[in-house]
Amino acid sequence: MIVVVFFGVIARYAFNSGLPWIEEFAIWCFTWLIFLGAALGVANDRHVAMDMLAEGIGGAPRSILYFARDTFTALTLVVLLLAGYKLSAMIGGTNAALQWPNALRYGVIPVSGAIGLISLTLRIAIQSGLLRSIACVTTGFALYALMQYPALSPFSGMSASLVIITVFFATLALGVPVAFCMVLGAFATTWSGGLLPPPAMIQNMVAGSTKFILLAIPFFLTAGYLLNLGGLSSRLIDFAAACFGHLRGGLAQVNVFNSVLVGGISGSSGADAASTTKVLVPEMVKRGYSPEFSCAVTAVSSILPNILPPAIAMLVYASVSNVSIAQLFVAGIVPGLLIAVGLMIVNYIIARRRGYEKASARAPLGVIGKTFVRALPALVIAVLVLGCIRFGVTTATEAGVVALVWAFILGKFVFRECSWRQIYDALVDCGIDAALIGFLIAASVPFAWILIADGLPQDLISWARSGDFGPVVLMLILIAVLFIAGMFLDLTPAMLIAAPLFLPLMASGGFDPIHVGIVMIIVLQLGGVTPPVGILVFITAQISRTRPAAIFREVLPFLVAVAFALALVASLPLTTLGLWKIIS
Repeated sequence: MIVVVFFGVIARYAFNSGLPWIEEFAIWCFTWLIFLGAALGVANDRHVAMDMLAEGIGGAPRSILYFARDTFTALTLVVLLLAGYKLSAMIGGTNAALQWPNALRYGVIPVSGAIGLISLTLRIAIQSGLLRSIACVTTGFALYALMQYPALSPFSGMSASLVIITVFFATLALGVPVAFCMVLGAFATTWSGGLLPPPAMIQNMVAGSTKFILLAIPFFLTAGYLLNLGGLSSRLIDFAAACFGHLRGGLAQVNVFNSVLVGGISGSSGADAASTTKVLVPEMVKRGYSPEFSCAVTAVSSILPNILPPAIAMLVYASVSNVSIAQLFVAGIVPGLLIAVGLMIVNYIIARRRGYEKASARAPLGVIGKTFVRALPALVIAVLVLGCIRFGVTTATEAGVVALVWAFILGKFVFRECSWRQIYDALVDCGIDAALIGFLIAASVPFAWILIADGLPQDLISWARSGDFGPVVLMLILIAVLFIAGMFLDLTPAMLIAAPLFLPLMASGGFDPIHVGIVMIIVLQLGGVTPPVGILVFITAQISRTRPAAIFREVLPFLVAVAFALALVASLPLTTLGLWKIIS
């Protein structure tokens, strides 16, 4: 995908030649990546899931819960195998751009189901024994066969919305991966003659998740990986230290500003949390900061790469809301900077109270200039991305691949910081991460389609209108619901579920979808630093070997700062829409 899309950009400007097959080929590749990556995610146990229920019980009840979890996971893979096979057998014709049979694109789905089932069988066999493994997979096939008979459905007479939501939360509580819960919810509605038969559900997944704009996700993810791999992150940290290292709590301030810089390049909060924990947290501890505080600063500031452009969360939101990527990117700049300032103020207050790292002499202008020049090749990426998109030089997807190629050239050939083996390993990790995000998006498409077709968003709008809620109350409802959802769900699935429901409601209240999108991203990002899921906290805790509970306590003052910035953004649309009006 990288090679083909980049070649398309070069061909357009160097040879004044458009290649119509490039976009289609890249989309087909992304289809293969999503479904094969989802199968590999089963093998590596990398799908996002909730395990809180299992952690609270032991003995036989836990064993039963694990059996149910693995059985429903197997059922999802059976759906991909059998419904995917039906779909690929039904699909005919030839793609006009590629001149390839359309069945070739969809044939990967049953293959991924088969690979996933084999991987799941082996994983359970290793963990719990071969008999248990065979029992889970066999029960999954039996449930699929049972669900072909509408007369046996316990959901007869229930609305599709109630069925899909009930099955989703029930399987989620069992620890089934989030994306699989969505697929199971949609599949359950077919048991009693639902809105989407299984092959149509699979086709819906493919059509909704393989838009050209979504290819920007693997490209920006890879750019972030190469940024760390090629030594560019350390240059950004040096520049941040020269600018803010003299302040009270200097290294904590550097931590926040580094996330601002990384946010303009990688768009990945998880990558920022991991790399900053490895580089800055040990140094903060050496300078007298507590490990818990150091991790808390890192975790909270890591929400910035998904608020500042180019954010992967923005790409996901744009895919379901059909808003301008360029406008959405620009809309995140002011809110992101507001949050960064708030975090730095909290750093200053805590540093004074605890006696952390006193203020020192400001770095000479020569040092600031020198570190700026060293960091400039990395900073160019942010300007390159925004400039290319804003002025129509490239699409967001093409800007992502340009940023990626630039980071690769710098890391491998200019600074020579990484080997070919390291690059290969990074591409493998990026491929699986991008596939899992893509599979979440794919699973959410039929999920959202059924809710909309069953009229749930329309019912929400009618309820809001009958209650005569004003804009302020509507915004508070949005924030409250999303905050609760973000506590349990990762940002991507939560947004994919919530956006189709709330966008019509907020539009009826006169809100701009760009403004709503930024508010949604900020609120859902709070879930990354609040229990019980708190993935950014757990990333920092795992790498630094610090207790998560202690980090969650240290996060609280920073949440106040983020909440204050959120209140400003939610109540003042100018914070998200004003900058675009100035530059357009």
